[in-house]
Amino acid sequence: LQTITRVLEHGLKAIYLVPEISLTPQTIQRIKARFNKVAVLHSNLLGTFHQSQWNDIKEGKVDIVIGARSSIFAPLKNVGLIIIDEEHENTYKQENNPRYNARDIAILRATYENAMVIMGTATPSLESYYQALNGNYEKIVLSRRVGERQLPTVDIVDMGEEVRKRRGFNIISQRLEYYMKQSLARKEQVILFLNRRGFAPYINCKRCGFVLKCNRCDIPMTFHKKLNTILCHYCHAETHPPESCPDCLANNINYRGFGTEKIEEEIKAKFPNYKIIRMDSDSMRVRDAHEKALTAFEGGEFQILLGTQMIAKGLDFPNVTLVGVISADTLLNLPDFRASERTFQLILQVAGRTGRGTRGGRVVVQSFNPRHYSITYAAAHDYEGFAKKELGYRKQLNYPPFGKMARIIFRSPHEDKTK
Repeated sequence: LQTITRVLEHGLKAIYLVPEISLTPQTIQRIKARFNKVAVLHSNLLGTFHQSQWNDIKEGKVDIVIGARSSIFAPLKNVGLIIIDEEHENTYKQENNPRYNARDIAILRATYENAMVIMGTATPSLESYYQALNGNYEKIVLSRRVGERQLPTVDIVDMGEEVRKRRGFNIISQRLEYYMKQSLARKEQVILFLNRRGFAPYINCKRCGFVLKCNRCDIPMTFHKKLNTILCHYCHAETHPPESCPDCLANNINYRGFGTEKIEEEIKAKFPNYKIIRMDSDSMRVRDAHEKALTAFEGGEFQILLGTQMIAKGLDFPNVTLVGVISADTLLNLPDFRASERTFQLILQVAGRTGRGTRGGRVVVQSFNPRHYSITYAAAHDYEGFAKKELGYRKQLNYPPFGKMARIIFRSPHEDKTK
């Protein structure tokens, strides 16, 4: 905000990028409290309002543009500053045409406009961190929290041991349940994080082992209980839940795993006297749903906030004293060379949502792989340690930032042509 003020004093303008639409309400509120000529751009705006904002920018009536990744293309003249908040986020990357990474475009645009770029994050992407190590970016470290507040205590729960002790699997560990009861009894708030939406991530047959997959993507389909639908989270194909196995016709259909919908059901059963609100791309489909949900939670209307990665970063609720990471393994087990980095970033980011008030905070991380370095370094709030270890692995394999990778996609309605 100080830098924006300086830039405006020099007759220049600013673009402020946020990775998620859910973060725009709080950002807008803070920036509009201080500056007058502000425009907002993101995909959830009504067409007419979006157009009027675009026209105001084009006609020079605006000094600051706030928005998600596409805002980097705003027709703002005399740009002196581009801020990329949570620069490590993969949501800055557009996965369909036109494909681009807003972070890279921001640096390119700033080069053309002779502007400055500020990338803000508690967990820099290893590409950016490596650029800073090599002196291409200037690294500025904020070593203390605002008001000298302490970082939250992080407890790691070994879910394998939990299963052995309790002779069966429980989604909520005894430790997390204990701390939830304590926080809620003190009229404090709790955030629960699980990066998997829906009710059950896959459906299989107990008799023959058949797993229901999408015809187009060959990816297991997810059961959504409220909609009574099975969805493919890649191509959005949907179908009705089968009554019997499509392969062996046995009536032994089994709903395996858990998503945010199932957690919500479990929490309502365990904590019937407290109100819970769920934030994921299923529950936040209505216009302004993000803003209404976060305002209601901030106002104390709900005591428990459950959500996917849209609640993991940037949000500031001083009354939140406990964060529960339901499964740290969801991202860790993905076949992606950035899986460890993403796991580390998400745990550290979601941990940052607690202890922002005077009461301090605690984080409980549940995992079947509690000794994995991405989890132990995140628990110790040690970014430098994690980066050093991960960069060592990347160098051996010539993965980014040491080498470059490209993905080539072949697509056609005809399988033989694609082959």
